[in-house]
Amino acid sequence: MINIFDTRRMIAALELIPEPRTFVKSMLFPEVIKSEAEFIDFDVKKFGRAVAPFFSEKKGTSTVERPGFDFKSFTPPNVGQHTVTTAADVIKRGFGSTVYSGESLAARAGKIMKSDFVMMDNMITRREEWMCARLINDGVVYMRGDGVDQKLDLTEKWNFLDISKTAKSWDKPDAFNPTEDFDDWTTQFMKQASGLRADIAILGSTAAKLFKRSTAWLNEQKFIKTTYGNWTPKWLGNGVKYIGSYMGLELYEYLEWFIDEMDGNKEKPMIDHNKVILGSTDGMGQFGYGAVYTGMVNAAGMPIARYPRMWETPNPIATYLELKSRPIPIPKNLDAFLTITVCPSTVTADKLDGIIAAQKSSSKAVKEA
Repeated sequence: MINIFDTRRMIAALELIPEPRTFVKSMLFPEVIKSEAEFIDFDVKKFGRAVAPFFSEKKGTSTVERPGFDFKSFTPPNVGQHTVTTAADVIKRGFGSTVYSGESLAARAGKIMKSDFVMMDNMITRREEWMCARLINDGVVYMRGDGVDQKLDLTEKWNFLDISKTAKSWDKPDAFNPTEDFDDWTTQFMKQASGLRADIAILGSTAAKLFKRSTAWLNEQKFIKTTYGNWTPKWLGNGVKYIGSYMGLELYEYLEWFIDEMDGNKEKPMIDHNKVILGSTDGMGQFGYGAVYTGMVNAAGMPIARYPRMWETPNPIATYLELKSRPIPIPKNLDAFLTITVCPSTVTADKLDGIIAAQKSSSKAVKEA
């Protein structure tokens, strides 16, 4: 009889499960690497703009230093969970099954296993998306849990810009011109990234609302040719809204949340509501997986994105299904990102209408003058 709980069969079954869609991870960290060790080695670098020096034939060429980089070796903590299936779970009717389905217990057990794996895989995928989002928001990923307290800290070399405390803050009625800001930011981006062009911008909810209803952006829209049935903004699914394009920069609003178990199970946005993230898909990052320890004596780690495991207990009779992973986002080029705080975090949804009305009044007064 085929054992559906055999590890090899469970791995094969996992590969057939459609992968949940992500946005930040798939857009900015698409390349997957799997380590054969628990740790992952990678380099983080910042490019320069050195030019070749002139030299005399009598003296010859001078020595040039190679661009510097930092070597990192990081051991990702385990991410995962397990479910418990008892005899009662297999005997009773499953969700969506008819009362008289005539389904065998083995078939029902197989359905329970698939359902549990899909649920646990979604949870790990959401954690991976969270890790990518926290990195581009803060330049650091804090990994805390039961017996775990680690961090991947790249803040020292991450590119931040904060205009929330300046006159150009997006909540100010005067001098609010977000398209002009994007012109400045893309120029700064090309300067810091040695010519890499920013081609994607991810806006938090507050930043997106202020931007979409700004006079500068609405005026810009008048000159954009739109084909029938291809209006913007438009939903792309999975919490992603395409706002439009400006000077080759694709603008997106990302409306996805997570439950922060380390902060009283509060629901928080993946992208901070008052931030704009500029990125370059030419400087695409990687997403790494450390080898997973299989639990067998003298067994080496397995280079795999998901590792399933099953065990049973005789008293009480129960089957445990576990799914675990060791994920970590890896930005290959730190200059391919720019994190901008466009307004104070205290600017909440209930204040936006008043701010936008004041900005439009200020803009109208300037035109009349």
